[in-house]
Amino acid sequence: MMHFRSVKDSIAQPLHRFGRLLAGSPRSLSQTILGTLGAAAKAAYFVPGSHLSRAVGNFCRVTGRTDAWPVYSRMVDNLQTAALQFARLHRHGRSELLAQTAIAPAVAAGLQRLRQDGTGGIIVVPHCIGAVLSSAKLSTVCPTLLLVKEPRDPGRCELMLDYVRKLGPEYLLARRMPPATVMRQIVRALRDGKVVVGTTDLVNAGDDSVKTKIFGQGIFSPGWPARLSARFNVPILPGYIHLDGDQIILLGDEAYVAGDLDRGTQRWAASFEKHFRQYPSDWAFMLDKNWARVLAAAAASTSTTPPFRSDFFSGMSERAGQR
Repeated sequence: MMHFRSVKDSIAQPLHRFGRLLAGSPRSLSQTILGTLGAAAKAAYFVPGSHLSRAVGNFCRVTGRTDAWPVYSRMVDNLQTAALQFARLHRHGRSELLAQTAIAPAVAAGLQRLRQDGTGGIIVVPHCIGAVLSSAKLSTVCPTLLLVKEPRDPGRCELMLDYVRKLGPEYLLARRMPPATVMRQIVRALRDGKVVVGTTDLVNAGDDSVKTKIFGQGIFSPGWPARLSARFNVPILPGYIHLDGDQIILLGDEAYVAGDLDRGTQRWAASFEKHFRQYPSDWAFMLDKNWARVLAAAAASTSTTPPFRSDFFSGMSERAGQR
């Protein structure tokens, strides 16, 4: 049996070449090609027993939504937008990306205060569709260290770094270094007044994880942000990346200094859940097998009727009845 990691390793180069071809094509042609691929991805939602409809349906059941199909459809559209942005970034540089990325005023004001005070900070974000892309704009506002969990495959790792280098921020490869070395590099960056950015919406227990709750379910979340915040008196800013058409927007909640490991971690986890509920189509990571299990358990504990594809087919039934 071929594992998902092997599949990603084998298709990385073909996808890269395909992306460069799209980026060099007229905009109308590239959008047509992506639209065709997007239509196929949307059609997969309606395959009987589809993991896609089940995971998104469970999310909507848990959150009381009845728009599972629109949530998934827009998710595919967002993925198409991000894929084209990555392709254009690699072929043409980041100028277009910078023009299409915005930082919410409250977040920009918080970052400005950090620069004035000369202190570092920690931005935690979930695996949103435009999360990595947003770091290009962030690095023009404040000195930034991007934590990168690089692929194990050397070829795919080097290919990924081609994109990361074009984004612009300083980066740290968190997988190939010993954990103690990674922590020393992060601490040095914080002491130098840099903003450390990391994706933190993991689920399973690790060497440095804290029990938290999201969607009413117990999960494990990384403890390093709250641990470093409390020790070095630097704020945590819970962030979220929202795609609005072609615009990439960095949102965030109020920054805080963690005084307690458990409560400090739960606070940013709660911020993530709030934004998941508000902008679910940006959170394609709900389709990850681990998050899908969390959502399935949460859905099983609620009595709400699961929407799945009912919002789509009920509309068809109503129109048929009218005829």
